Amino acid sequence: MVESLLLFVVPPPIVWLDPQESYHVDPKVGHRLVPGQQSYTHSFPVVTNSYGMRDREFSAVPAPGVIRILCLGDSLTFGDGVAVEDTYPKQLEARLGRKGAVRYEVINAGVPSYDTWQEVVYFEEWGWRLKPNMVVIGIYGNDVVPKPAMVNTALTGDGMLRRQGLGGVLPDFAVHALKRSRLLLFLRDRVGKLNDLVSPSDQFLHQQSLLDGTQNPFVERGWQEVDSSLQRMAALKREQGFELLVIIFPMAEQLLRDSSRAHYQLRVRAIADKYSISSIDLLDSFKREFKGFGSLFIEWDGHPNSKAHRIAAEEIAKFIEGLSKRIP
Repeated sequence: MVESLLLFVVPPPIVWLDPQESYHVDPKVGHRLVPGQQSYTHSFPVVTNSYGMRDREFSAVPAPGVIRILCLGDSLTFGDGVAVEDTYPKQLEARLGRKGAVRYEVINAGVPSYDTWQEVVYFEEWGWRLKPNMVVIGIYGNDVVPKPAMVNTALTGDGMLRRQGLGGVLPDFAVHALKRSRLLLFLRDRVGKLNDLVSPSDQFLHQQSLLDGTQNPFVERGWQEVDSSLQRMAALKREQGFELLVIIFPMAEQLLRDSSRAHYQLRVRAIADKYSISSIDLLDSFKREFKGFGSLFIEWDGHPNSKAHRIAAEEIAKFIEGLSKRIP
């Protein structure tokens, strides 16, 4: 009865198919996607190539006449909850296409649960071998965290990312079955918000620091890590001669309420400017098309939906078209 009533007021649950994407342990970055897997993100197929990327196979180096762009990032770049063709790297590739004798090739090297320091290590260890002409790094608020003293591997025995709450106790198929209930999703959301009012979680305090500019020692160490990571990428850019671009994705909360005191974008841009790295702030572009949470974000999940990926691809394409003569 309650489930029937909620049909009219609560967004539909996510459709889950199993298995979700899987990983193997890596001592340098904690985890990497298993190469050659066929799995799912939500209900969308995930097929990884021999490099462990959610993309087709690529030659070791770009063919003549090809401009290769490598996209680094976390689950947002990987495309949690969207089809591979709807991820911003693939939408970018489709938009750029072929310009005369030049063809653009955009590689999606996003790995869920990566932070910026892991993306830099990933590039130093493997990404540079693909000889990209340009590297794009996607940044979101949850990347502003310090590097742990020891690289931990948060994987289950079957190679899945270890979840919090029930996801850390029950197998995926059981959690996904529970998530089919609108009532349970609604109650979890409301209880979580109430808990954050009474006894704020570390995640909530982290978010508030970014949105309100409040002091938080953990977040400040995170900013130092982002600074160090981008400094290293700037050095690699000079050494290897590729173009470097940072994409700053807005936090959903910035669109849901007034966050005029938020310093998240300003801090990222200031760090990028310090190391002469180009950057694109997507906040205004998202604001122009925001019509409620579900218009740009996946309900009950929070990752950008295909429309948000399209906005990112459009803005990156405009940037690239403006500097096409400079790309080596």
